[in-house]
Amino acid sequence: MALRAAAADHFHWVQPMETKLQKRHLLELCIAGVLLAGCGGSDNNRPPTAAPTTPPPSDPVTPNAAQAISCPTSAALLTKKTLNVGGVDREYYESAPSNVLALREYDARGLTVVVNFHDANETGQKGAEATCWHEVGEEKGFITVFPSAVAGSWNTKFAPTSVDEVAFLKALLPAIKTKYALASNAIVYYTGVGQGGRMAQSMAMQAPQFLAAVASIDGTAEPEVFGLASNKLPPTTMSSWIINTKGQTDETEATQIAYWNKQNSAYSAPAAFEDPIFTSRVYASDARPLHQVKVSTPKLSGYAGKALTENIWDSLFAKTVRFFDDNRTNGTLHANQTIEDMKLIETTKEFVSGSPRRWLAYLPSNYAALTAGGQKLPLVISHHGRNGSGRWQAITSQWHEVGEKYGFIVVYPQGNGATWNTSIAPTNVDAAFELALIDELKTKYAVDSTRVFLNGASMGSAFTNRMAVQFPLLFAAIAPCYSGHLSPAAYADAIVRTDVPMPTWQCRGQDEVPSDFPGGTAGEAAAQVFWRETVNKNSGIPTLQVDGRRVTEIWNNGVAEYRWQLTQYQPHFWSEGQAEKIWSEMFSKYQRTAAGQLVRLP
Repeated sequence: MALRAAAADHFHWVQPMETKLQKRHLLELCIAGVLLAGCGGSDNNRPPTAAPTTPPPSDPVTPNAAQAISCPTSAALLTKKTLNVGGVDREYYESAPSNVLALREYDARGLTVVVNFHDANETGQKGAEATCWHEVGEEKGFITVFPSAVAGSWNTKFAPTSVDEVAFLKALLPAIKTKYALASNAIVYYTGVGQGGRMAQSMAMQAPQFLAAVASIDGTAEPEVFGLASNKLPPTTMSSWIINTKGQTDETEATQIAYWNKQNSAYSAPAAFEDPIFTSRVYASDARPLHQVKVSTPKLSGYAGKALTENIWDSLFAKTVRFFDDNRTNGTLHANQTIEDMKLIETTKEFVSGSPRRWLAYLPSNYAALTAGGQKLPLVISHHGRNGSGRWQAITSQWHEVGEKYGFIVVYPQGNGATWNTSIAPTNVDAAFELALIDELKTKYAVDSTRVFLNGASMGSAFTNRMAVQFPLLFAAIAPCYSGHLSPAAYADAIVRTDVPMPTWQCRGQDEVPSDFPGGTAGEAAAQVFWRETVNKNSGIPTLQVDGRRVTEIWNNGVAEYRWQLTQYQPHFWSEGQAEKIWSEMFSKYQRTAAGQLVRLP
């Protein structure tokens, strides 16, 4: 199954490549028999040798025009649903790909949600008909939601005497995520046309928590929204696309741009860009170019409907994800990446459990040279969290980039049902899979059996603990980071070993709450005592290390090192740069001999 994710060139707006969508649109115009010269290019994604100075007209009578494709037939099949919010029954329509269960099993984090706000005097269903977001979602593999305004008109000024649109959205999104078993922080995108465009930008300002990008057509937030109290406008970085299809600038466009520039710390002058479809200018942060505002005008009048929807998805939404790694700014925006982008090797094999299991592996680009003459390489296995995926763990942890830099193999296993079985039972099927996987990797690649390391995030962290308590001799060190723990009672089980020293790095975000992670407060405390004292025999006062936002307590007066790290302003999410820190300061320092002896390397 092909992964539903982005191409390598991200919404960075360096001189863009001509997309297949743009080529198809231009070719359609050419097929109409108009302006055949200048259709430009072949079937691949290479840019034309020279961009046409004038876009090809769609017909001889109305030059520079395009006919929007709408989807009335499929939109008519959408079913109206209701959700009571504040005593008001709010209506909405939603659509998921026909293979949504398979998509979730393959990559739960690749399954995202697009919210489309309709124009004035319409319904969510009419908005679907005009934009075809549900059809594009079926083709590209994402969920679409079409909320309806009360009596066809949104409360865009957010007057307190009218319906609470923010409360509606904040109730609707969790309901959708629960229905499709998505993570509570699954990525969301907002878009809308006209009055719906005003809503999209306004909601990005007021309800941005899980939002990666917003695209508005012919509408920016009302003046009243910019005057809301600061507690109603939480700080957030943003990728925002403002599209003007009617040849006129919205009255608050300049204010909207200034608002996002301040949020994004974008202080440089805008850069101008041309592509076959748009004339654009881009305001971007120097430090993080994906924190940006793009303002575009189509070269083709009437450019709307499904073609514009596909462009928004392909050019922005599919290529932008949010990392929830800094509560001061609602996190940071990053390029979405496919398995192919990251040069990962995807493997599926049936082991003893009787069901196919899948994993992603990374070999350094100089693997052949590193293993010449029989040399072996360290192996890091990194486990995703609940409702996660191997691909998402790769994007967020970036262990493979560290493996490339320092010369080791990285593997991201995929848990069945997008989770891991952390039961302490000796018949744990995921533990059996992991043992079989390690044997498979040792056979297939040049793995140094004395330098195998485990890491995991959330439920993957709990599973890292699960493997290490029963099979400590297989690993030279572990980093259950970020939070995820076994229950306190698990450490008293007969299969748990306490006689094998294990260098251990545990960490959590300072802003995490116990309900965020497996095991909660009791499991966290039990894990600390187990690895720091019961296994590694440390005691006394630790050494304190301060590294930016990371504050780490280090014990090293027992039989093995133990670290407990807190990261400031960090919720339940991986911290950028964490993998390299773990490798450089711990994993690279240890080896476990075939006899089980722990050795600290020079």
